[in-house]
Amino acid sequence: MSTKKISLKYFKLALSYANSKVWYLLLLALFPSAFIAFVFSPYGTIDFLCNFKELYSLSFGQIYIVVSGINPKFYYLGLIGIVAIPFFLSILFGAVERHMRVGEFNLGFDRVRNRLNYNFVSALKFTVVIFAFLEVCKFLQAVICYLFIKLFTVEVAFALSIILYLIITLCEFFGFATLVLWVPTMLQTGLSSAKALALSVRQGARYSLSTMVSFAIIMCPMYALMIVDSVLTLHLDIILDALLLTLITVFYVVLMYTMFFDINGIEREDLKKVDIWKSKKKRKKDNGNKKCN
Repeated sequence: MSTKKISLKYFKLALSYANSKVWYLLLLALFPSAFIAFVFSPYGTIDFLCNFKELYSLSFGQIYIVVSGINPKFYYLGLIGIVAIPFFLSILFGAVERHMRVGEFNLGFDRVRNRLNYNFVSALKFTVVIFAFLEVCKFLQAVICYLFIKLFTVEVAFALSIILYLIITLCEFFGFATLVLWVPTMLQTGLSSAKALALSVRQGARYSLSTMVSFAIIMCPMYALMIVDSVLTLHLDIILDALLLTLITVFYVVLMYTMFFDINGIEREDLKKVDIWKSKKKRKKDNGNKKCN
């Protein structure tokens, strides 16, 4: 099977699922994403490159703050988002997994406690790894851009910084693709973090490139909007960051379970037209009516 077909397969399956429940999932992911945007900003590096000549003379510390997207005035809001994201991811993991496994979609408060008990540790590990990985990428980008500025003319430094940005973005996509099956493998198999990671990497290796393409399809239009905003100075950075983080969070969770169920040959109840839970309730009601009659 070609890479293009594989990419379209999982991309379409993920979008097909999201079309039915996307608004509930997006609203759930919006809260932590809106806060995280104050300490982690995909917009930051784009804004730095779009205003490279004006920011050319900044110190390393200033460049890092711009590239990373840390808001010096409201960074504490970002810390709230970082603390909150494992809790919200636990609920997202549970809601999507249960919907695919048994066909029931439920974001009710009655299941929050169970999902936190079952998913929180895995969600916390995933959050720590992802943020550590992204922060390392941001730090390296700031360091290397600063070296370019010190060693070359502004034109050469700008060209090299653009190339560096593309390389690091590809590395980030590859990191996302490598970890895409890690969480469901941990939760469904009961393996340790290291063993689950090794198994998930082996299972997902052949799909890495196609998964990266899926991320690019989702994220690049938002990157384009960020470029427009930076060039036109519309000051929509926090809004665009929050929207992108919300979108990629939901897409990533849906994609990871879509791939896990398909690769492991697990039948998905959410794809069936008959809701087994409604059917059971209807049968119980019918049986009750018969007894009354």
